[in-house]
Amino acid sequence: MPWKNGQGITHEIAREPALGDAFLWRLSIAEVAADGDFSLFAGYDRTITLIQGAGMELAFAEAPAKRIDRPFAPFDFSGDWHCRCRLIDGPIRDFNLMVDCRRARAETEVFRLAGSPIECHVADGRILIYCGEGRLTAGGFSAEAGDTLILGPGGHTIAGEGALALVMRLHMRRGR
Repeated sequence: MPWKNGQGITHEIAREPALGDAFLWRLSIAEVAADGDFSLFAGYDRTITLIQGAGMELAFAEAPAKRIDRPFAPFDFSGDWHCRCRLIDGPIRDFNLMVDCRRARAETEVFRLAGSPIECHVADGRILIYCGEGRLTAGGFSAEAGDTLILGPGGHTIAGEGALALVMRLHMRRGR
């Protein structure tokens, strides 16, 4: 689908709810082929993670600039911020998580799985896992590079020799 501002393309992976303009959370992969502005998403917290390409420089009106040139190094920023992107050396692909900050908060971590499984827990929310490299298992499901798993509340074991997992924990805010 085209970006809200028409300057790029996003491949939506999943969102809650599945339809409508407002969402609690949304996962997508964006293809950025040229310098330009990001769409504003007022009321949402964003996490962007470079997954392919040399990277980009993000300039914000409301915060210091950020160079994103390391794959699988998540960067959090406000969807309220005006953001201008300058590509470093050609097109890139990035993984995006957007969360309605009034109703939830997100934590994103990257794990290189090497033999010992990791335990992830969320009491009230979701665990979202993007397999960046290799093959992993979690919650009774398996994923290969490029796949995303969406798991419910509780504890989940993530395993996979040599896999790279981008793990996002969504926590519901009290009273929402």
